[in-house]
Amino acid sequence: MKRLHIAIASMVLLGILVLVTVAHGIGGVTAAEDDRFRIKGTTLTKYLGTDTFVSVPDTVSSIGDEAFSGNETLTSIEIPSSVEQISYNAFKNCTALKSVILPASVEKVGPGAFEGCTALTSVQIGAHVRAWGSGVFANCDSLAKVTIDEDNEYLTYYNGAIYNGNMTMLYQVLPAREGENYVMPETVENIDTYAFWNLQNTKNVKVSSKVAAIPRQAMSSMGSVENVVIQEPTTGIGERAIANNANLKQVVIPASVVSIDKKAFSGSPDFKICTSKSSAADTYGNENSIEVIYKADEYPDDFMDSNAGMEQKPNVGDSSDTNTSDADNSDTNTSDTDENEDSQATTSAGSEDDTSSDDESSENKTQQKPSEFESTANYIHPLDVPEKDNVLGKTVIVAGKAVVLMDNHKGQVYGIPEGTEADVVEEASTEAETQTEPDKTEHSISVSYERSGEDSIAQRKFYKQKDLTEIQFEENIKTIGRLAFAESGLKSVVIPENITEIEYGAFMACANLKEVTIPDTVSVIGTKAFEGTPWLKEWLDGTAGTEDGDFLIVGDGILMAYRGSSEHVEIPDGVKQIGSETFKGHKEILDVAVPASVEKICAEAFRNCSSLTGLTGCEGLKTVVRGAFYGTQISEDDFKK
Repeated sequence: MKRLHIAIASMVLLGILVLVTVAHGIGGVTAAEDDRFRIKGTTLTKYLGTDTFVSVPDTVSSIGDEAFSGNETLTSIEIPSSVEQISYNAFKNCTALKSVILPASVEKVGPGAFEGCTALTSVQIGAHVRAWGSGVFANCDSLAKVTIDEDNEYLTYYNGAIYNGNMTMLYQVLPAREGENYVMPETVENIDTYAFWNLQNTKNVKVSSKVAAIPRQAMSSMGSVENVVIQEPTTGIGERAIANNANLKQVVIPASVVSIDKKAFSGSPDFKICTSKSSAADTYGNENSIEVIYKADEYPDDFMDSNAGMEQKPNVGDSSDTNTSDADNSDTNTSDTDENEDSQATTSAGSEDDTSSDDESSENKTQQKPSEFESTANYIHPLDVPEKDNVLGKTVIVAGKAVVLMDNHKGQVYGIPEGTEADVVEEASTEAETQTEPDKTEHSISVSYERSGEDSIAQRKFYKQKDLTEIQFEENIKTIGRLAFAESGLKSVVIPENITEIEYGAFMACANLKEVTIPDTVSVIGTKAFEGTPWLKEWLDGTAGTEDGDFLIVGDGILMAYRGSSEHVEIPDGVKQIGSETFKGHKEILDVAVPASVEKICAEAFRNCSSLTGLTGCEGLKTVVRGAFYGTQISEDDFKK
């Protein structure tokens, strides 16, 4: 009988071992390792692991904003059939990610969901995606084509580009599409924001004649594009519509174009306008020192689509066949909807030509894409619509009442101070270091270490070491690397004066970290360096027992966090940097006074501050990191020298 019991016990133990092995997978992560997933309700808010393969738990219905953002080790992802939504920047800058399959359960894909996935080459999109954000695959330098389920009525793929179901809206031309020539199908009436972002091979673009106006940012930062042909009867070119195109040589603008925003070509340094004499484009070129010619001479003689792998053109029906119905959109409930309605209701004397095409574009976008994923960059504040000099005010409908808006600069400000200039730079990215295994030494209370003369703590050096409660830094250390102490058991940290830089996520999700001291020698604090720590959370909640006001200023004048609720923000004098994500999501902010002491505005400092329309001051500003004003009415290009 004892032998039988022993045999049964052995079999049970063996079964448990097998289950554990299966749960862990081979080289991957599954739901059995939930400690690497941060899940709130049914939303996956953050993944903090380092595995190359990840299987999302089947309890998840939404992959949240930036859940995998910045993960440099993930090469493939398994998305279960429980997932219905992939949110804003969910996989942004997952630079090792090679393939993605969106199952049929996925209905919504947010703006920039896979932006910057430079290794991505294979994408399969399921049958039920009905909401598509702007710039989903922006900066995916290796992505030339995608596969869309043939039963999907809301998206169409053709010739290296993604459209809505009936091809009346161009969502995105894929960065690595083949062929030098792209001729926009004549079904296209609207172009989405960032539709041509960072193309690698395309040199010549011909715009559909059904496009009433080239909207804001639609053809900005086109990468390899050299020549653009706009056809009649297009009437307008919006703000920064064709901006930041370093390789642009020539733009054909027909006489039908009567409205060109003063910043339409901002940052496109050396190109010619080909147009007819005495046209609006002729006048625009002469007034802005752009060479004007009257005969196009730099285009291929036979301007046809060129794409070695081009498929047969889809047979799409009328716009009524596949438009997203009102019923489909009825479950979308965001504050942006009211703002868009207000924008469409705006009227002004003498500005019909400037605004009519914008209203038409906005209306069509609402039909094609639920407003939940309408990028805030598409919203234009009524006072930002260009007007003639004699227009003194506007009327806009707010809450059913007519309100007169006067831009007299005595209340809210718009734009940035005249003459403000700064270097616009890309966010500094830390090159991935050689992966090192975490130190397996037992740490009872504290630890010190030698790095053989190196002056930094390697990325993930003490990652997830729960028994590490204190740390003593060596005198030679200058930099704390990416995720160096993330999810460790640290309870307090005193940063010594020899340290000058704390990189991305260095102390992220340290659940016991309540006390932090940062000296004024620290001049760089990376994004999310202390996110998820009680120290930061209690400060933001006002429960830390400190009298710091609404501004958390640490290190060498770094404004790290803000907990106020004012519409008009005055940053304290002495602040040198506005840190990453400091004001993120503060939609109540209308304008910000920036003192002369501020020299740098870091990445995403004002991200999604959708009401922010102006800055004052800025006398000492030297550097603005690109993306600092994403989702606001301010662009980094406004600061360019």
